Amino acid sequence: MPLTKKITDLLSKKYNSNISILGTYTSSKYTSILDNDNGTIFIVSDSDLYSFKDQDSNLWVNVTDSFHANGQEHQPEHGKSYTLDHGVQYSFTTKEAIVEMAADYFDKHQNDIV
Repeated sequence: MPLTKKITDLLSKKYNSNISILGTYTSSKYTSILDNDNGTIFIVSDSDLYSFKDQDSNLWVNVTDSFHANGQEHQPEHGKSYTLDHGVQYSFTTKEAIVEMAADYFDKHQNDIV
């Protein structure tokens, strides 16, 4: 299934009341789906930057440009992780992998699941 369809499907499902959806993927610059109970969040920004943060604050992002952290410039590579001075760890992966993580997590919160 193409990535756009997967994201549209993910954001169009009916979820339990603890899940909030902000934005519309096809027409918003910023779209997210959040579990209000534990902070798990999937974000798509500008249709190019994808991130998923789980309830343990593990964060996966797809970044194609270099970034500055801890006083250094880093060139992200898939499968590589960086821990910043404040303790947050960023792991780099593909857009597809991030969408799969989000779908696996949020599918468990559909309101038609008993």
